Amino acid sequence: MNEAQEKLDHRKQDLQVKQKELDEIVGETQKDEEALISKSEAAKKLIDNRLVFAYNRLRDNAKNGLAVVMVSRDACGGCFNKIPPQRKLDIVARKKVIVCEHCGRILVNSDEE
Repeated sequence: MNEAQEKLDHRKQDLQVKQKELDEIVGETQKDEEALISKSEAAKKLIDNRLVFAYNRLRDNAKNGLAVVMVSRDACGGCFNKIPPQRKLDIVARKKVIVCEHCGRILVNSDEE
């Protein structure tokens, strides 16, 4: 019982140290986060409401929260399924919004190609 209590106390101390580190990191990045949120809100006003709704629905349904993913090595960056060559050409052309046939995420071309 004493060993378990000592382990618990040790873990609680580690938790407190990690919590302080996390609070410091959050404090440092809070200004950046607020600036990005305000930019996002301003951009939402310029975009059609149904597109914003679809984007938010994609973010909510995705496991990692990514609604827009890059195509790398001819595969979707969200589900990693292969993208057909014609779809890849459409993505590179940037004429319209292209979504993945498998996961529904919005696909964008990676800059490395």
